[in-house]
Amino acid sequence: MHRSRASFLAPATLLAAVVAPPPSPPPAHAGAAVDSIRYTVIVTDINRVGLNVTNYGFFGNNFNSRSPSFEYPLGSGFEHMSRAGLWVGAIGIADTGAFVGVSTAIVDNAQGTSALAETEFTPAGNAIVQGSRISNSRFFSPEAISDQDLDGAYSDRPGRGPRGPQGERHTPLGILVEQRTLGFSLEAAESFVAARFTIRNLGPPLRDVYVGLYAQLVSGDKAAYSTWPPSATSGPGSWYYKTYAEYDSGRRLYKEHYCERPPIPDGCNFAYCPPWAGVMLLAASPGGVAGKTVSFNWWTYSPGDASRDTDVERYAILSNGQVMDPRDCTPGLQCSPIVVLSVGPFAQLDPDSSVTVDFAFLGGEDETRLAEHADFAQFAADIGYRLPAPPPSPRLHVETGANRVDLYWDDSPENEVDPTSLALGGRDFEGYRVYFGADRLDPQRVAQFDLRDTTGFNTGLDGIRLASPPVIGDIAYRNHFAVTGLRDGFKYYGAVTSYDIGDVQVESLESGIPQNKFLAVPNPPPGGATRGVTVYPNPYRVEARWDQGRSVRDHYLWFANLPRRAILRIYTLSGDRVFETRFDGSSYRGEGARGLYEPRRDRDTPPPALSGGSYAWDLITDQGQAVATGLYLFSVEDLDGGGVARGKFLIVKSDREN
Repeated sequence: MHRSRASFLAPATLLAAVVAPPPSPPPAHAGAAVDSIRYTVIVTDINRVGLNVTNYGFFGNNFNSRSPSFEYPLGSGFEHMSRAGLWVGAIGIADTGAFVGVSTAIVDNAQGTSALAETEFTPAGNAIVQGSRISNSRFFSPEAISDQDLDGAYSDRPGRGPRGPQGERHTPLGILVEQRTLGFSLEAAESFVAARFTIRNLGPPLRDVYVGLYAQLVSGDKAAYSTWPPSATSGPGSWYYKTYAEYDSGRRLYKEHYCERPPIPDGCNFAYCPPWAGVMLLAASPGGVAGKTVSFNWWTYSPGDASRDTDVERYAILSNGQVMDPRDCTPGLQCSPIVVLSVGPFAQLDPDSSVTVDFAFLGGEDETRLAEHADFAQFAADIGYRLPAPPPSPRLHVETGANRVDLYWDDSPENEVDPTSLALGGRDFEGYRVYFGADRLDPQRVAQFDLRDTTGFNTGLDGIRLASPPVIGDIAYRNHFAVTGLRDGFKYYGAVTSYDIGDVQVESLESGIPQNKFLAVPNPPPGGATRGVTVYPNPYRVEARWDQGRSVRDHYLWFANLPRRAILRIYTLSGDRVFETRFDGSSYRGEGARGLYEPRRDRDTPPPALSGGSYAWDLITDQGQAVATGLYLFSVEDLDGGGVARGKFLIVKSDREN
């Protein structure tokens, strides 16, 4: 885990702090006008699970981009799922009488294809609404349950098809699904995202309703593939057919790990993609899970298979009560498991009534921790996700300079009131912790500041208080801490968290690192054309130190000491211009240098904090070609102060030539 303090809070300890009333379910959505419908996606980023969520019942992104599909830990590049989605089956009533219907968001289909071609759900609105219980979040809502609620709704109307991979015409059950995903940054809960489906009947009565989650878990390392979607020729062979899977019936947990080939585990090469991933059934209402049939079915990926292409066949999968063993799918052979985990029946669903089923997407650093995270997710579901909340992380502003990063934050956590606390007035804030380092997934604690009272180090906050705090927007950043002695041009990650004093019932709780996790690259501040622009590394020999171990498409070098506003031009010795860009240090955030920051892929931080006088060039010409080995000339035209700086740099060998 990424922090040295206790990584797992006992459910009984947390339960003592829970005094709030149960959260209300997501609000009902009225039928949306046709012109207000929009298919929308959001990636969860409040904890260590990066899950692609839609407002049409589909989860994951089908590997359409390097953006997280189900990435764990978020920021690692370890991907665990191509696609998943909701299945709802029931016996309905149509003009012609009773029928067996299954409304599906997903069926077997190839990676890279559009989910819109296969979902039988239509958004009931044009957005996914984000809410948060974190008081200083811009998404704060008193109605929020978790640190990141994502609410969407969709209907299985109208009838359609057949189309795409859906070979049978879709007959609607007449349901509206109110979907809410829940994510927590509390350390004990940071490895799962819950998905709650409230299924409301808008039509005639439905009988024997079943709800299932279809999933294709398949793990690997995105960084090992030079192109995307992954192919056998762009990386270490096919992404698929390398899955070891188990089903834990006691936890209703399907778990999966990368495995190259038998024997297991010796032939698996677990180190290639270390984490485990899973999906689990958490809850069902009314009646609970215990009184219902839980089915776990799997088959090997087979688009268009005639045994699963009708609603009658899919309903049988949802309701058959089987618990199949996915270990029968041998890694390294032509087996890529697809699973459906389902629960039911809900005997009768009358008009305007609803049932609710909760699943979880979760990860673990190893199999033991996956089980621990599953147990905590179950505990959270059992108490209605009413988890205690530490004070929020402060609002953070990051600046960089030569060999340093400066952190400024506000004091909003210090006035937070915790209704569960025994402290006077519920004000139990105790201090701040600063995390920093080059390890993206494990920044280390480098400083701690706490109140002068009866606990902790009693450092006081005077050492970080600013007499004249800068005000940016409407936020006064009253606290400051500098990290110095850093290497220019290298990436550093960090966060500032808050923690409370704790009491005899609940140990001290700390806000989550993901709440304000940042990426910063130190470099000199803006200069002028007459102060000397530098290029480094110079010469550039195959790769820079920060490029090591990365795909060649992620390499870059730095121009530093640039004026605040400038035009950068690069030429060959013969005078041919190979690259030109207009630079504005006040707005530049690493655009174009994929290895520095790629917004679709790098979802665990906002864009990097840069010095305002540095530019990362990815060694690609204006024509999209890789530069060749050779000596290059550059000029930098200062758009404010006038003057032109000139220089040269050497690329000894470009590995893109191979």
